[in-house]
Amino acid sequence: MKVFLDTNILLDWILHDRPFKEECEAILSAAKAGVIDVVVTTQSILDAHFTSKKAGIQYEAFERMINHLRSFSTINAIDWIDLSWATSHYSGDLEDDAQYASAYNACCDFFITRDKKLMELNNPLNPMTVISPEEFIAGMME
Repeated sequence: MKVFLDTNILLDWILHDRPFKEECEAILSAAKAGVIDVVVTTQSILDAHFTSKKAGIQYEAFERMINHLRSFSTINAIDWIDLSWATSHYSGDLEDDAQYASAYNACCDFFITRDKKLMELNNPLNPMTVISPEEFIAGMME
């Protein structure tokens, strides 16, 4: 099973004051154990660095976390194909659209996010399910 982590999930893991850190830790623990494959984009890492820097996290701590993440996940760049899809399917948030396209093109089964607007992209014809971390974890336990 391959899952894509949206930027907000990555931030749950990196930032100390986020209320959903435990859910993210559970997903990343499953990835470390080889139960699931995790994909993030370079865009998410760049956005997470910007936000974590504003939150006072030192670069060295951020770098350690990203290197740790890299040891058990796949980090994809958003390419021209993703961006082309995103611009032609513009929903009002180009970054979300590009992330979605990247996850889809990486053949992810799940796109894990807290973004309610992205969850509206669920479609019975789409092989990728957009889901919250809580829903994903609950499904993993079944």
